[in-house]
Amino acid sequence: MISQLVKGATVEELVANGLGPHFTQHDHALFPTDASGVPFTTAYIEASGDYIADLESNMAAEQRARATYEHLMDLTNDPDLLGPLSFLRQREVIHYQRFKELRNYYLEKKV
Repeated sequence: MISQLVKGATVEELVANGLGPHFTQHDHALFPTDASGVPFTTAYIEASGDYIADLESNMAAEQRARATYEHLMDLTNDPDLLGPLSFLRQREVIHYQRFKELRNYYLEKKV
């Protein structure tokens, strides 16, 4: 989606839309960052060694991702963006459900 949105954009258009610093370092290439421009790092990946805690952390991460996609959907009415965002949002819902099923399975086995 990002490539599609910036394809053919001039340097002036990128700068005018707040992407000047990104262009300076990455040209039109993708570089994973959060909405504030903080680069992705694996430091955000959590593992405690407690499978229940880790599954619940994963469930929370899926819910945060779902909410982010919903916020992005609220920012546009472009069907070319809404379609993929809707798919990604639903994917997070399914991931949450699968993690929850696995957590419940292990909780039942512990009893």
